[in-house]
Amino acid sequence: RVLNANKGKQNFWILSNPEFLAEGTAVKDLDDPDRVLIGGPTTDEGVVATNILVDIYANWVPRERILTTNLWSSELSKLVANAMLAQRVSSINSISLLCQKTGADVAEVSRAIGADSRIGSKFLNASIGFGGSCFQKDIL
Repeated sequence: RVLNANKGKQNFWILSNPEFLAEGTAVKDLDDPDRVLIGGPTTDEGVVATNILVDIYANWVPRERILTTNLWSSELSKLVANAMLAQRVSSINSISLLCQKTGADVAEVSRAIGADSRIGSKFLNASIGFGGSCFQKDIL
């Protein structure tokens, strides 16, 4: 309604540009991101709008790290990324309980499975839960 009420000579496009900033490293993540995700309409005009935003990011982010997709894939990617990270934390916390029952050391188990290149070591520290504003709102 806002766009329709303000129609004039301007063109408006709705783009999705979710942030993937981690608590404590947000400035570094913005300056040197793993990836930038831009979702937009798949129309010719939408592709033009998406490419304008790509060109802005390309001033400091290598183009191979700028991913483009449609609006809904972009939005869902953000939610799925947070759900998968939360799942890793939840999994290692469950494994921690198993370690307590069996006498295994969760830190050693985490180090061993984290050395597997298919798994990696990030988000494998057992704790009382997980934090970050996005985790809680995105997975509940």
